[in-house]
Amino acid sequence: KLRQYERWFLGVSITVIMTYLTIQASYLSDSIADKYRIRGLKPTFWGERYADLNDGQLNSFRSGFVLLTFVAVTFVALRKLLVRNKPDLKSQLYYYLVFGLGFGFYLHGPGVLFLLGMVVVNYLLAENLRGQKFFPLVVWVLNLGFLLVTEYYNGYQFGQVSRSLEFLDRVPVEMKWHRITNMCMLKVVSFAIDYHWKTLNMIKDTKEKHMTKCIECTEEIDCLKLRTEEHSNHYSLLSFAAYFFYPPLYLAGPTTCYNAWISQVQRPQKTFDTKRLGVYIFRFCVCFFLLEWFIHNLYFPTIANNKHNRDIWEEFGAYELVMAAYFILKWIWLKFLVIWRYFRIWALLDGIESPENMGRCMSNNYCFEGFWRMWHRGFNQWLIRYLFVPLGGSKYKIFNIWVVFGFVALWHDLSLNLLAWGWGMCIFIMPEVLVKRYFNQKKFENFRNTYLYFYLSVFAGGFYVILMIIANLVGFSFGIAGLEIAMQNLSSFEGTLMVLKGFFLVIFPSVILMFNLRNEEIRKYGRELGY
Repeated sequence: KLRQYERWFLGVSITVIMTYLTIQASYLSDSIADKYRIRGLKPTFWGERYADLNDGQLNSFRSGFVLLTFVAVTFVALRKLLVRNKPDLKSQLYYYLVFGLGFGFYLHGPGVLFLLGMVVVNYLLAENLRGQKFFPLVVWVLNLGFLLVTEYYNGYQFGQVSRSLEFLDRVPVEMKWHRITNMCMLKVVSFAIDYHWKTLNMIKDTKEKHMTKCIECTEEIDCLKLRTEEHSNHYSLLSFAAYFFYPPLYLAGPTTCYNAWISQVQRPQKTFDTKRLGVYIFRFCVCFFLLEWFIHNLYFPTIANNKHNRDIWEEFGAYELVMAAYFILKWIWLKFLVIWRYFRIWALLDGIESPENMGRCMSNNYCFEGFWRMWHRGFNQWLIRYLFVPLGGSKYKIFNIWVVFGFVALWHDLSLNLLAWGWGMCIFIMPEVLVKRYFNQKKFENFRNTYLYFYLSVFAGGFYVILMIIANLVGFSFGIAGLEIAMQNLSSFEGTLMVLKGFFLVIFPSVILMFNLRNEEIRKYGRELGY
């Protein structure tokens, strides 16, 4: 009971503090806009307020929202009509493929043929080499190489195949086909490796385990994890191509493994009933409204990311830089939350459940491991299944995380800076992994139940929150130059006092609340759940 009161007190207190900081950030943003000319702001329908539309992804999503929603409604309505008249699996797969190819042609024009070639080549490889020990390595090397070369050359041209096809390169498109190859690679690897494991019968039956321990599984409902772990009996060129071009998850995910996807085509998901889906859509609308408020009131993202605004942030003090760095990361989280949930809702309306990519609020994390486990969660689960576990899993974690984060960096962009950032994450994660492993030993079982251990953990968590803010300052905001300015300002007496006040008044109680929430999840469900 005491813990419950403590959670309520901390929750209300931190909500008040964060609301106050958000209002202060808005005032700061307005004062900057009054003092400087911020590039990247554009007028919108929100009266006299300008909006931060500097980000290409968000701008494309907002401008295409109405058309995309019309496509989504049409897709779901036609699919339900088809199921009513032809409920067989083959008809549904043909529908997905035809609609997906049409959607792909609208986006990429003739370039969709390159992606179709990617499907055919990988299917032929899987059909002929599955079951061989070297097959997973072939899949990885071939597709990672294709991804990197495609990124390096900005895609391929039809004119490189034949001069008589050069006219196809001049067809106007909404999106270059090679901008989607990183998402496509995840689907290719998933299909090929799942097919390989099916051939070798390597996946164990976990149905009984789920029925006794899973909080979602019942006699009628199979959770997404169980569907992922089960073998499929359908590995064909038609099912692979339909999975590859499946419209709701084509542009942005969330990433869904082949086994889970084909299982839900046959037996639509039941974890989201009408009421739960309605609540989920309402929450999406609230988040979308918050994002709209954000881009109309907090201009830190365009100040940091538009090169023409460099003169503005170079004048920032430590307070402005830290405030901006935090809210830029909040903006990135909110942007992807809205985009990913939109496409997840589209798939749910079609009876396909995909992973929730943002498992927790961005501010509800106190360690790097937990942060990355709950950020782009579908991709994280894909990495665990197809890369982390095959490399040895937790037994060799301090070694294989370098491979995993190296791949994550290259998957996002062919950039040495991003590769350095990915391996920089490993430097932060390694001490965390080693300390956790040390204190998880049986000889510390009693010590882990003491208040001293709890508050040492909270203090360490607070320190890691500061490290995550610094990492964001470098990786997503103002770069090394911004970090140097921040360090110069923070080294002063006033700067040090500001950090201490922020740590003990905001970060420290926030981490106590995070630990309380995790412990309550473990007490109720036997494990941490996420949001």
